[in-house]
Amino acid sequence: MKIELLPAGHGDCILIEYGPPDSPRRVLVDGGPARSYPALAARLARIPADRRRIDLLVVTHVDADHIEGVLRLLNDAGLAVEVGEVWFNGYRHLPPDDLLGPAQGEIVSALLRARDLPWNTSFDGGPVRREREGPLPRRELPGGLVLTVLAPGDAELRALRRVWERECRRAGITPGSTAAVPTTDQRLTPLDAYLGDLDVAALAALPQTETDTSPANASSIVLLAEHGGHSVLLAGDSAPDTLAAGVERLLAERDLDVLAVDLFKLPHHGSRYNVTREVLELVRARIFGVSTDGKYFGHPDGAAIARLLVSGPSGGRIVFNYRTAGTAPWSEPSVLEKYGFVAECPRAGAEGAAVTL
Repeated sequence: MKIELLPAGHGDCILIEYGPPDSPRRVLVDGGPARSYPALAARLARIPADRRRIDLLVVTHVDADHIEGVLRLLNDAGLAVEVGEVWFNGYRHLPPDDLLGPAQGEIVSALLRARDLPWNTSFDGGPVRREREGPLPRRELPGGLVLTVLAPGDAELRALRRVWERECRRAGITPGSTAAVPTTDQRLTPLDAYLGDLDVAALAALPQTETDTSPANASSIVLLAEHGGHSVLLAGDSAPDTLAAGVERLLAERDLDVLAVDLFKLPHHGSRYNVTREVLELVRARIFGVSTDGKYFGHPDGAAIARLLVSGPSGGRIVFNYRTAGTAPWSEPSVLEKYGFVAECPRAGAEGAAVTL
């Protein structure tokens, strides 16, 4: 199993290949913002045209830095990527009584309808979610990749619905109409700026007075991917309480004290509001992945990486998909040796990172 953190600007775009190296199957999780789409298109163009297929496309949630590249991909007739199935919670999947549903979510919905792509068919057309009761949803893809859905739950989808409706009204779109014009010109506005420094002990000890409560982030699809004895936790931008609830549910099902995985893609690009001590106590990973170029929000946050160093396993590894002013210092041996970690940053001008398990 090979996991590529493609250069997706301040967003996420993760390509998983598994199975025989000469004919791998593929899962694409998110597409990054529009400005980083050329990197995704170039990577997919390396696949021979007659085998240019994504078995599963997962859109974790509707924030621009995850969904805009998906709009570009679905509109790219020249690339002509075949898509086996799409997992994406659109307006029609949101509980009706109380899912950030801006124009991008409606446009993706319209494109899926227009192209007649299989949409949440593994869930009988319903939402990709953690049920209130019973075992966590578990789906095995062709080739043996098993995906377990840890989040979101009903509460997170219900909380997002009102935001979805409000944002669609602002954009002049009827929620759930799937009649949006498929354009990629719209953008979402960054809301926060997260800054940190390299005083590891002080940063790790900062009180957690705030955590991420964004309805859009809390609605992120969180997946545990398992294949050939290896495992990857893909946390999207999940809010810490939501992520912890999903992991705790899995631990109870499997009678475990901690979730041991090979790779943990940190939630929300390494924000301190998402990478909490409580989350890190539940997950034990050999490798931690960080996807961000640090623009707009200053991710990864110094406090989040410091918490990871202090609480993580000796011999741990951090993989960044960009070398920036915010990530390069964390790969300095003088910073990491004390905590038994190593870090990898791509050399300047060679963005992206890959982990083979």
